Amino acid sequence: MQDDFNPGFSEIHNNVPVGKKRSRSRSPDRRPTRNFVKLQDGKGSVLIPSLAGGLLTFKQFMEMQHSPIPLSEAQGFYNDYKSKFEQKHLEIFFAEHKSEPWFIEKYDPIVSQKWQEERNLNAKMMQRIFIENVKNNKFQGLKLQDIGSTPENLSGQPFFGFDPNSLTLFLKTIPTNVSRWEILDVLKNCNGFLSFSMSEPLKSQNFARFAWVLFDSEEHCAEGLQMLNGKQATQDFRLSPILSRTSSSKNIKIQTSSCIENIENDWKLSAQLITALDREKGIYENPLLISPEQFSEISLPEKELQLDYQLLYLRKIHSFCFYCVEEYDDERMLAAKCGIAHVRGKYDKNAKILIDPRIEIRITSSGTIKKYEKDNDEILTKKLKEFEDKYTVQEEENKYRCDLCKKLFRGSEFIKKHLAVRHVDEGNTVIKERMESIMLEKYLADPGKLTNPVILANDSMRFHDRRKWEPRKANENYEDLDDPTRRTARRKIVDYSDI
Repeated sequence: MQDDFNPGFSEIHNNVPVGKKRSRSRSPDRRPTRNFVKLQDGKGSVLIPSLAGGLLTFKQFMEMQHSPIPLSEAQGFYNDYKSKFEQKHLEIFFAEHKSEPWFIEKYDPIVSQKWQEERNLNAKMMQRIFIENVKNNKFQGLKLQDIGSTPENLSGQPFFGFDPNSLTLFLKTIPTNVSRWEILDVLKNCNGFLSFSMSEPLKSQNFARFAWVLFDSEEHCAEGLQMLNGKQATQDFRLSPILSRTSSSKNIKIQTSSCIENIENDWKLSAQLITALDREKGIYENPLLISPEQFSEISLPEKELQLDYQLLYLRKIHSFCFYCVEEYDDERMLAAKCGIAHVRGKYDKNAKILIDPRIEIRITSSGTIKKYEKDNDEILTKKLKEFEDKYTVQEEENKYRCDLCKKLFRGSEFIKKHLAVRHVDEGNTVIKERMESIMLEKYLADPGKLTNPVILANDSMRFHDRRKWEPRKANENYEDLDDPTRRTARRKIVDYSDI
């Protein structure tokens, strides 16, 4: 007969009476766990702090150690701890925002692909407008070079920069649960609608976004203002557009002085860049570009104008600044980050020919963006196969049971179809996990990703619990009973003057 209770070694070793439970305060489950790693020589160990709480400095990391550690080894252990700490907090940010539309639009392989296709269509439309404007001399007087003064109208000649307020409506504070597609579905019904631009999520606004709507004429802009006011975008959100009144600096960016010979180099590189970016967006014909033979036969002012057309094309069609090598989703974001215009400096015969290697890197790294398809995802295919195998139980020959609903089938291939039709939610869970895995990979690889600020551990933090660092808290209920101001007729304060 087996005993009802068989005491373990830990109870006997610690003299705990049989049948009596340890108090919770002394339970091993409540003791701080400490992560020790042995040194290379095996003569000591390093205490690795928990990833919870604030990030320790190297000094704090060394102060918490129980024995001396060689500095070279300590630095390696600290760098490993810091790397894991940052990775952990990026994963926390991912978990907090992975279901929000702005995050899905940016990192979900299918949704981000849809947004890229939308950008490609817009680029094709804007290219047709740009070529027509060139043919109709709409850019007459174009000259993207330092003229010694700032023109009153930067959107006109000679720079033809981006005017953030022209023909534009502004949408303020779009909640995190509203996607760009829900707003685009409404905007596409407006006459003269050209493009829709959204800001990055704003941390100060609880990750809400701002947006701008561009029209092709003043008439259509005014008409859109009336039509969109109070328009239902989602069940809980209505549009409230106003005319854009963005305050923008009149300053322009001026490139350092260069020699005249740089004109030909910039023309050649910008033409190659245009070809590469056009192909990424599905544009295969561009009448703006000319051959090297044609370029060699024209005069210097004509060469400058051809270069200026190409630089302006990069900004307006591809939202790419040639001189600072910055690229954004649309020209509005480019203007906000890089400036309304970026022009070359005055010529200097003593200047050297300058070639930015980043331009060549962007040209060589370009290519048709590979379209993501679930059917070609080998990892997803493997996970779905594991899902099917998990819930396919063979009871005997030609007799298989679905382990989810216990229904019997004559063959395993019938269960595969059954799972796809009758257990869609379970299958979608596998797909969702794979999509989130891809999103996490893309988020971690994004150099411009949003993150939470890293909280640093400070000197006032206490070491009572190795798992968690907390600021030392003052006792709010503390009272100084010997304070002379508390003296009353009924209570005398001892002043120790007779000692």
